[in-house]
Amino acid sequence: MRAKAEALTALHSKPASAIHGLVTSFAAFGMAAINAEDWRFLLPGLLMVPFALVRLWRMYEFQRRGIEVRSLSAWERSFFVCSVIIALSHGLFVLQAMLLTNHVFIISLSVGLCLAQMVGVVARNFASSSLVSAQALAMGIPCAIGWWMHPNPWFGVTAIFFVPFFLSARSLAAGIRNLLEGQRDALETIRRVAIRDSLTGVLNRKGFYEKLSEEQSQPDRGHYIAVLVDIDYFKAVNDSYGHSVGDALLVQIARRLERIEHEGLTVARLAGDEFAILARSHEPQSEMENICGRVLECFDDLFNCRGVYLSVKASVGAAAVKHADAQNSVIVYADLALYETKELGRDGYHIYRDEMQGKFERREILRRDLRQAVAAGELRLVYQPMGDIDTGAITTCEALMRWDHPTLGTISPNEFIPLAETADIVSEFTRWAVETAVAECVHWPSTVGVSVNLSACDLRRRDIVNTVFDVLIRYGLAPHRLTMEMTETALAEEPLMTRQVLHGLRALGVKTALDDFGTGYANFGYLIDYEFDKLKLDRSLINQVSEGSRARVLIAGLARTAQDLGLTIIAEGVERRKQFDTLRSLESIDTIQGWLLSRPIQSGQDIRTYLAHPFFDPERISEETDETISLQA
Repeated sequence: MRAKAEALTALHSKPASAIHGLVTSFAAFGMAAINAEDWRFLLPGLLMVPFALVRLWRMYEFQRRGIEVRSLSAWERSFFVCSVIIALSHGLFVLQAMLLTNHVFIISLSVGLCLAQMVGVVARNFASSSLVSAQALAMGIPCAIGWWMHPNPWFGVTAIFFVPFFLSARSLAAGIRNLLEGQRDALETIRRVAIRDSLTGVLNRKGFYEKLSEEQSQPDRGHYIAVLVDIDYFKAVNDSYGHSVGDALLVQIARRLERIEHEGLTVARLAGDEFAILARSHEPQSEMENICGRVLECFDDLFNCRGVYLSVKASVGAAAVKHADAQNSVIVYADLALYETKELGRDGYHIYRDEMQGKFERREILRRDLRQAVAAGELRLVYQPMGDIDTGAITTCEALMRWDHPTLGTISPNEFIPLAETADIVSEFTRWAVETAVAECVHWPSTVGVSVNLSACDLRRRDIVNTVFDVLIRYGLAPHRLTMEMTETALAEEPLMTRQVLHGLRALGVKTALDDFGTGYANFGYLIDYEFDKLKLDRSLINQVSEGSRARVLIAGLARTAQDLGLTIIAEGVERRKQFDTLRSLESIDTIQGWLLSRPIQSGQDIRTYLAHPFFDPERISEETDETISLQA
């Protein structure tokens, strides 16, 4: 049925050429009648004109109304009858010329017109072999009869040569059709390859946006829903197991997403580890929640990738719009929702809300101004002390970055550091932080060190080791007084480079710490694979330590295991006396950090005054509710 529709569409195309043929043919009939002074030469024209006009009208009507499946046969019969009679009129013109006159011009005119018509038939109507055959016979039979009946025998000989030409019209038309169909199939294959992802077989970015454009022609199907899916820590899979395992994982994820049951759902791979889903619904809110939930279910089971079993999670963002637009706003909104999912811890989904646009605009302002923050002197460091849980000695102060934006006020590092990472300028911030912290630490007692945080982006650059070495040499700080902290998340993203960076830092004599342990992967393998000096337990674990015996047993066991590996155990986020007493009773925690001991302190004279007597009394330390430093010296 599709081939038939395509053939009819080709037959009814270019009515201008049909008009040109009609005018040319009728002019030829008129010239023959004038030269022979015989009005009978107009009879083929009179036969042809009404059918030619009907065919011409049908061609314009076809283009105006389009085509319906139920009317294919009617259109085909109409075009067939008109075209055959038009061809017959040209054959009759040759027959008349042979029988009614010996005028060389008229005979040449009729034969030339008939041959030209035959060539036009083959070139124009190649889409229908039966029509070309019928037209060839309608012209060829009267021509052959005329040539054979002419008194001059050489015309009969001529017929012997011309008849095969007419009979070959069908094969010529078939050859043209096959050639064009081959080109069309090749173009279709090229287009299909161009819009398909070569690895997973689903649509690529180009194909996804083409599908979105196609959907705009069907507004009655409901709201446009876009769901973006980003694989959490996918780079760690490639780095740890190789790209072949990563590719196998992407293929399996694509297959699972395609199995989500939803009418008209389209799955695409937009980038390396980012997938997109397009759907339509008259109830967008419930449908988005349903699709997002089904997407997360796709990641519940392990993935078997070339014999490697992987537990992988995803971040999802969804949005819906009633009317699609040229700016593809639904994709922009879904991306904002995806960003919020990542910002709030990944492994979940968020649906776009209007206030996300305001957050986006704020992020863009911060992203724009970040590049000038260091040069403009808008960054500063504050220091939060860490103290020995038994002796009360202050051992280290963690350098925490703050950004004093000229119009938005003080910006938390939790907000601007991720933006600096995406803008690829976080390493510049780290270099500034290392130098500033080391320059401050040289003014402290020799028993107190300083720690600086490294991001995943820093671990991708080997030059961080050279930066630390250069700063230590310039300021003359003993390497063991500097600690470089990194999170589990950074390790998951950059396992190979992290090992090299850690080896380089330890070779300098710098201490290393695994920060926020207990979030992210909480993988004990990190303690085996990487030689850290310190382990910082995340505040989420510490918040539970005084709530029940199970949490205490777990933390005590974890801390003792880490101590057996030679690590110093630091409890972060200690804010209440009850937490302090419980941690102290475990006898496996070495150091505490948190508001119970001290809130972050300004650099310069404030921190130096604080460290003039770097001790606290573990027996007298108490909770404070105001903004003062809770130190009981």
